[in-house]
Amino acid sequence: MQTNNVTVGIFASSQPVIKRIKAITAHQQDQIHINTQGLDDAIPEAIEMQRNGIEVIISRRGTAHLLRENLRIPVLSFPHRSLDILVSLKAAASISRRILLPTFRQKMDGMLILEELLDIEIVQKIYNDRQGLERVISQSKRKGCEVVVGGSVSEQISETLGIRFVGIRTSDEDMAATIENAKSVAISGREERATARRYRSIIDAASDGIIAVNDKGRIITINSKARQILHIGKDEVMNHSITDLIPNCPVQHVLATKKPVQDLLGQIHNDQYVFSHLPVLLDDEAIGAVSTFRDIGKIMRTENVVRSSLSKGLVAKYNFDELVYDSLEMEDLLNVSREYAKTESTILLVGETGTGKEIFAHGIHNLSRRSRHPFVSINCTALPEQLLESELFGYEEGSFTGSKKGGKPGQFEIAHKGTIFLDEIDSTPKAMQIRLLRVLQEREILRVGGDRKIPVDVRIIAAASRDLHHAVLEGKFRADLFYRINVLCLQIPPLRRRQEDIPVLLDYFIKLFSNRQNFKPIMIPEEYVYKLKQYDWPGNVRQLRNFAERLVINCSLHRRHDMLNVLYRELIQKTILTQSSLAKPKPSFELKNRIKETTLKSEKAIIIKALSQARYSKSKAAKLLGISRTTLWRKIKEHSID
Repeated sequence: MQTNNVTVGIFASSQPVIKRIKAITAHQQDQIHINTQGLDDAIPEAIEMQRNGIEVIISRRGTAHLLRENLRIPVLSFPHRSLDILVSLKAAASISRRILLPTFRQKMDGMLILEELLDIEIVQKIYNDRQGLERVISQSKRKGCEVVVGGSVSEQISETLGIRFVGIRTSDEDMAATIENAKSVAISGREERATARRYRSIIDAASDGIIAVNDKGRIITINSKARQILHIGKDEVMNHSITDLIPNCPVQHVLATKKPVQDLLGQIHNDQYVFSHLPVLLDDEAIGAVSTFRDIGKIMRTENVVRSSLSKGLVAKYNFDELVYDSLEMEDLLNVSREYAKTESTILLVGETGTGKEIFAHGIHNLSRRSRHPFVSINCTALPEQLLESELFGYEEGSFTGSKKGGKPGQFEIAHKGTIFLDEIDSTPKAMQIRLLRVLQEREILRVGGDRKIPVDVRIIAAASRDLHHAVLEGKFRADLFYRINVLCLQIPPLRRRQEDIPVLLDYFIKLFSNRQNFKPIMIPEEYVYKLKQYDWPGNVRQLRNFAERLVINCSLHRRHDMLNVLYRELIQKTILTQSSLAKPKPSFELKNRIKETTLKSEKAIIIKALSQARYSKSKAAKLLGISRTTLWRKIKEHSID
């Protein structure tokens, strides 16, 4: 910060003093404004100086005292050193042995020593303003005082009353030092004012009402938001008790106990607010307190904004229009789903893996009243129980080793106002089922390691890959949770029950992957499509999609002329292997190895399945099973297969 723009006001009545001041400041860049008034006559002049931008004022001792009581800017005084007073008294002693020494508001110490040293009588008289000084000098003259020792105002009055005067002279060095100190004070004052403005701007920018009080509970600072809420002007309540504005305010209790009172509900003009009151401590003593208050409605709006920002990007990506089908069963199911989407009820989606449960969940959300709010999807089987709990409900800071500083909101909080999709809910542990039930019942969650209940407004769509009623009977799923989530139920049929959808799905996927790979779409013979329709598709649409991708890539690359048949055999063989794996652990793919590990009943079932897939062509069935046609004939006879 530059120092050459400091503006200093100096009060000096004596012309010799004024000349000395001008000589001292002649080569300085500062703006020096000199005024000849003193004591209370200087007050209006100083106020005008302050209004015009004077940053600091210098005067003699009595005038400085009066100005400090009436100004906001700093006031310095030229020093009166003991040696200066001694020199002045010695000069006055040559005029008279009885000397008047007027003093402002209190007497000086050590005068008895000077009286003995100089063999004089020092008459100290106290004054408080110019009128009092005139009275003191006039009375002292009548009582025999022939000389006055003092400052420039005393000099003016003494001349008027015809009494001799000796001034207390301040050295040029002390004057120069005082002026330099004044400049430093002015620069420091600028920095303090800048800091004060910053703090003022900070508290005025706060969205909460803020009131600061002193140790008596009286207001010393109030921000613009508090004035707006309380309908008061800027300086109307300064130094008033805070209880004049906020009845039943516990600030006195906070000051006495030195402990905060937070999250207290209260009213201002019939509106609800949340109050917090904190003590201001210095050396363990309460020197004041700060009260903040916020409109409850604003808190709720802020919470919604925060939750919306946390859920940014969590949107439903699919719509019902993207589903490809040709069956009446799917048409009926979609019509029901569209109607269910208009409600707020919990929906349970039941269907085998790969049937498109998640697409249905996305589509329902996008058609609901919550479509503009988050869509959060959680696979309940993808996380261990401890991680699933913190993921769903969030956690507080320090709730477990490695927890994030400040804690973390759970998916239920993030999904506020929107939809949460709980996939594979049938795989959730019993303890987690209890917590999910509580959320459904109470519509509030409790973070891991927390003690504060957080309300949530979410719609739940759950999905299961098996009949939950059987899981309840087996004791693997809570009956009360089942009844809670089974308000509306959609049974998504497997692909084998809607064979008419297979050709349109196959055609759609072939075009999709051909475009993606920049291949020319391949042509699939009708008899081949017919064979695919007879296949069970245990992986449903997901399996068909993957098979279509293999078709497009392998056939487009012309790896073999019989690629369609090769891929179909692979499809059948993998299915037989998978089903055999489910029946027996550690199966081998070759039938001759499986025969050693399986019962005759299982072997017969595998052969019948292969014959069915090959439409009872012995040659094709033998190829599927990886054995010779002769071996197959022998096995057919052994098992009496017609």
